[in-house]
Amino acid sequence: MGAALRLIALGYKSFWIDEIASVAIARRPAPFFWHFLWHDEGNMALYYVLLRPWLHFGYGEGMIRALSVIPGVASIPVMYLLGRRLFGRVTGILAAALLALSPPAIAVSQGARAYSFVVLAVLLSTYLFVLLIEEPRYDLACWYGVAAGVTCYFHYFGVLVPAAHAISLLALPRDRRPWRPLLSAAAIVAAMAAPILWLIHAQDVGHISWVQSPSLLEVYHLGVFLAANGGKAVGAVLLALESALVGVFVAKFTTLRRDGVDEMQRWRYTLIVSAAFSPIVITLLASIVRPAFYHRFLIICLPGWLLIITIGIEQLRGRTVRVSAIVSVCVLSLVTTVLTYRRVTEDWRGAVTYLIANTHAGDRVLYYQSVGEFAAESYRDWLPGAGARRPGPIAIDSRHPNWMEQIDQANTVWLVLYRTKLEDADSAAIEADLERRYQRVMQRDFPGITVVEYKLMR
Repeated sequence: MGAALRLIALGYKSFWIDEIASVAIARRPAPFFWHFLWHDEGNMALYYVLLRPWLHFGYGEGMIRALSVIPGVASIPVMYLLGRRLFGRVTGILAAALLALSPPAIAVSQGARAYSFVVLAVLLSTYLFVLLIEEPRYDLACWYGVAAGVTCYFHYFGVLVPAAHAISLLALPRDRRPWRPLLSAAAIVAAMAAPILWLIHAQDVGHISWVQSPSLLEVYHLGVFLAANGGKAVGAVLLALESALVGVFVAKFTTLRRDGVDEMQRWRYTLIVSAAFSPIVITLLASIVRPAFYHRFLIICLPGWLLIITIGIEQLRGRTVRVSAIVSVCVLSLVTTVLTYRRVTEDWRGAVTYLIANTHAGDRVLYYQSVGEFAAESYRDWLPGAGARRPGPIAIDSRHPNWMEQIDQANTVWLVLYRTKLEDADSAAIEADLERRYQRVMQRDFPGITVVEYKLMR
């Protein structure tokens, strides 16, 4: 079921800007590729390394996204193993089912980004951490250290995963902590994470300058993301239901000591709480210095969140109530996923295909914002007919103030507007400048993108 939900409509939607970036980075010639990863964009480095050979299978959206389906499906049995190891077979089955149906897990499995690999790496490292605590061995310490270290190479936020594991150790008595194997594992994690920490320090972080300071709205967006991958109606209902189940879990968690639960069982509960919420707290604190709190980056919290939901369901009294809760979560998750299949936020494929069909070599294409030039011209490189009648692209931003001179009296000018609101004064000024010399002929609207055709006035 999980595989089917991740394969449905895999190539239906156009790539959006981040997916285009993934393909463009992976397509770079080898010397430029490795230089770029070390000096410019080390985040998701291991995903780009895997994507390079995968591109030999083709540049279709479905084929490229299929790489993310593999870890997305593999995560489901690992979730079962983790849930069973922590709380028993029934918990493992239910947690695996919730992951199979999870809208954010399905969405990241259908995206040409590293996030489905991140979820798999988080699950593997957490499972190995549990084994290490319960059966302290140096071989397990090595495997855990490698798994946790690899997580960092799929996303910078992977460094928060072993941090969440370490925080959970506070729930264990000192004599129950296997210090020597843990120190060995910590040394491996530190050695593997050192290059990533250096890249975080050394590389320009301007590519996340758009991240705003944390707000209650963004915290809400994170909740809706973990529950439903977004949405204003069904997503909000699903978040409300899962929040209630989190409340049930919290009620159980606060009574563990009173109920006489053994120390290891208390640690297991603490582990999933730390896995779900420690990265959020750490990111909020770090955002005081530099804003980094953004819901998609915190996909690392999803396994812990789903395990908390699972335990919350199991704590409900009465079989009918439990079954009703399971059915409600599953149905709402399916509805959200079906709606997501057809929700196109950026139709670069449609816009670029339109430009290929209608532009000529002597035309000029103006891109505002300038990142649109990167998106459209990169997409054009691997679409059919890319080389035919290719017009000259011109980026418009503060670095290119002389864009009117670059038009050079072209008979036809195309203006591509991206991330532009109705009240955007800069785009209005651009259109006003164009209309002094050109006549507006036609406008085509695509999700997230507008293409306007202008003809030179005689």
